[in-house]
Amino acid sequence: METPLLFYRTRKRRRRTLFSSMFIIFISMLAILFLPSIMTYIFFGLFIFMGCYLMNTYLKNEPSVIVSKSGIRSSVNGVGTISWKFIAGFDIVSGINFEALVILLKDQETFFQDKNSIVKNLMKSNTRRFGSPAVIPETEFHVSLPEAIEMIEKYRNLN
Repeated sequence: METPLLFYRTRKRRRRTLFSSMFIIFISMLAILFLPSIMTYIFFGLFIFMGCYLMNTYLKNEPSVIVSKSGIRSSVNGVGTISWKFIAGFDIVSGINFEALVILLKDQETFFQDKNSIVKNLMKSNTRRFGSPAVIPETEFHVSLPEAIEMIEKYRNLN
């Protein structure tokens, strides 16, 4: 069995997640200490759980993009696994504060068939902005986007 190609989030993104989670936990703890009421406990208790969840994602450092024989899997935007039969190519799109990998699809209607309505609407907004529903931000790759495309194409051609 061929080993999958794994990409991890950038250190900058991971640090931002850690800072956000610590900030949320700190502010929630202060609110619970200085604003004692049952609603404060419930409301800010939920924020503490959210901060702990973010902290957990920071500590796990699981792959954000997995390239395998079945296709490209990403948890961003509800993309899920994109089978190789749908992938026509790749493009890099630059915005004001971001760069993203756009996965160009052959047949978008067939691709949307197994998606729920929330994911469809989110992905259709990507289609209007970027020309394709499958968009993965640069922060999901620990290498540059041109390098990532080269690695993905090489992996695709080997299989």
